[in-house]
Amino acid sequence: MNINKKSFFSLKDLRDFEPNKPSYAVLGKPIAHSLSPLFQNAAFKKLSLDAVYIRVEVAEEELEQAVNLLVEKGFLGWNCTSPLKKKMASLCNALDKSATLLGSVNTVLRKPNNFLVGYNTDGSGWAIDVKKTFSIDFSKLTITVLGTGGVGEAIAKQSALEGSKKLILLNRTYDNALTVARNIEKNFNVEVQVLSLTEQNLKNSIIKTDLFIQSLPLLPFKSLNFQWEKILHPHILIYDLLYFPMPTPIESIAKRIGCKATNGLGMLIEQGALSFSIWTGLKAPIETMRKSVYLEV
Repeated sequence: MNINKKSFFSLKDLRDFEPNKPSYAVLGKPIAHSLSPLFQNAAFKKLSLDAVYIRVEVAEEELEQAVNLLVEKGFLGWNCTSPLKKKMASLCNALDKSATLLGSVNTVLRKPNNFLVGYNTDGSGWAIDVKKTFSIDFSKLTITVLGTGGVGEAIAKQSALEGSKKLILLNRTYDNALTVARNIEKNFNVEVQVLSLTEQNLKNSIIKTDLFIQSLPLLPFKSLNFQWEKILHPHILIYDLLYFPMPTPIESIAKRIGCKATNGLGMLIEQGALSFSIWTGLKAPIETMRKSVYLEV
């Protein structure tokens, strides 16, 4: 099987795969679009590590089967995308503090005796990119988060961990946002406000916001049909966790009206660099990883 010619592996492909070098993977569905192999394999090459990182298409109901296969095949570590991150946490033997705090796992390290440790590098990767991009002090920020499912929950909790002044959470399912808010208030010293997701509530929130985080997937975001030109203000910073299409819909609108905005590509690379270091014990060649992605997109 020529792994260099495969866009992604199915579970059947994985069963037939016999690794001949240290192997890593990213799991999800859909997964063919994932940029992770670009920068992870570029990092291995830069540091002269004879290793490989592949995509594996895995639905949520197949996750336990996939993890068992990865262990059986001797994979040393893997990432997973939403919505697999919460279930992945339940399949690990132990959780790093990052995974416990943020409530999900995006990175797994296989230790001796097939002992699986789960980490969450989403939050830290996002925070690193925010600081690099905007040069801001979290303690002075009121942050509004649109969408508290999946990675949105992790980002809201990371915002609290970074010492944000206030969080405003809006979600399509109000009770989900309320659960996230109660967990944050239990574990962090931060004021949290929860609002139902309406255009007027968002407009009112933006007036009090320093940093606005858009965490909805593309189709749910488009389905809102909000008049964003009337919601956003030039004074706010905007971080869209989406990175496709480039620029993202809200990124395009934000820049037209004078907001400083960025997409989630930087976060993707930063969280991947943290995963790389967890697996290898080495400092990730972040600039090599960054260049490999930007040359592609």
